Amino acid sequence: MKRNEMADRLHARLSDLRTVFGPQTESGKGRLINLISSLLTGVYTIFVTGIFYTGFLSLYGISITETGIITFVPYLANCFCIFSTPVLNRFHRRKPVLLLSKIVYYFLIIIAVNLMPLLVSDTAGRVRWFTLLLFAANAENALFSPGFTSWFYHFFPEDNDLRVCYYTYSQLFTSVLANLVLVISGWLADAVRAQAELIIGFRYAAFLLVILDVCVQAQAKEYEEPGDQGSRIRDVFTVPFRHRKFIRCTALMGFWTYNCNLTGLWLYHVLNHMHFSYLVINLVSSSYMIVFLIISPLWRRLIRKYSWIRTFGLANLIWVPTEFVFFFMSEGTRMMYPLLTVLQHFLSTGLNLAYANVLYMNLPQNQETSCISFQVFACNFAAFLGAMVGTALSAISGDSTVAVLGIPIYSIQFNCLLRGVNMLAMGLYCWRHWQELTSESEIRRVENRQ
Repeated sequence: MKRNEMADRLHARLSDLRTVFGPQTESGKGRLINLISSLLTGVYTIFVTGIFYTGFLSLYGISITETGIITFVPYLANCFCIFSTPVLNRFHRRKPVLLLSKIVYYFLIIIAVNLMPLLVSDTAGRVRWFTLLLFAANAENALFSPGFTSWFYHFFPEDNDLRVCYYTYSQLFTSVLANLVLVISGWLADAVRAQAELIIGFRYAAFLLVILDVCVQAQAKEYEEPGDQGSRIRDVFTVPFRHRKFIRCTALMGFWTYNCNLTGLWLYHVLNHMHFSYLVINLVSSSYMIVFLIISPLWRRLIRKYSWIRTFGLANLIWVPTEFVFFFMSEGTRMMYPLLTVLQHFLSTGLNLAYANVLYMNLPQNQETSCISFQVFACNFAAFLGAMVGTALSAISGDSTVAVLGIPIYSIQFNCLLRGVNMLAMGLYCWRHWQELTSESEIRRVENRQ
């Protein structure tokens, strides 16, 4: 009986995969292309962000405060997305422009950034050039990246269960591949003597994967955007406010983005203050894959039962205590880091699944470009504020400690307290007032199920 049940479940999973990613239909082909693109993005993002990006900056003597400045400046540049709508609407066929813009963006943040330290020797000059190159790259990307969202949104399944399935399998496959690469690359970074050359080599390999990603995305069908979409900058700030629930969802996403970026320097902290190796940091990060495999069915059931927003609120509430424990982490108790991070992976599975649909839940039809541009602007400005506040708090003691209840604490850890308070407020609001952010069809579905 159990064997038959397992076979039935396996058959159901394979059937879901064929339905969601089957290339027989144009929508299925588009979702498959988006999945392959996500897999490639998940790999090359490892080499140009996160611990390897922090390690790359550390190679050139960039301090924690300077790292923070370099990190939050791109978010300010991303606010140029307010010009995205009039720029994109100048092009009848967007695909070639979008793909070219992606190549330019990654050329600047990988190739140009790799070569610049060879030409500039002093640290202050490098910080200025890092800032300038990243600002230019992200400003260019902000003009065109909303076009990718509206382009591939056409392929998303409308059925709620299929959409949950789409997000789950996309995150699952991307997580498995990315974390395998993360562990192997972390082991290599610790094992190879020429660590600096390896990290730089990883970045060049990432650019080759970007080119492959562009070739894959070029195969997706381009749908013609409606001609009545707003083409003026003011439409970015007026059209979204005609849709109350979309604005509330955008506010939630902005506050969440602000909160996430408060600890944008956390990897610098565990690498340079807690003195964890690349392998340990990447192993802890890659454990997300195992947790996701085990726990994602539970979160999928909770989403079906409670809705996307309420599930997001629940995960926030459970997360709060972990931030307060991280506040007291020192080198003497640094083993809290792997244990608490695994617990956060359990909660991140629910947060990521629920958050993935917040943008699309109340996205107005035929006005996607203006609304997505506004959402990108709001979230990037929120990220800028979060990174700026996080950097300011981290700079209080910098790379030195202060004593709190006799425990040596780095000032970056005060960001954990602030994050905990914010997540408590966010979780309570989402749990109690979920209907204010949820579409009417989703409300009816949840009420009928209950």
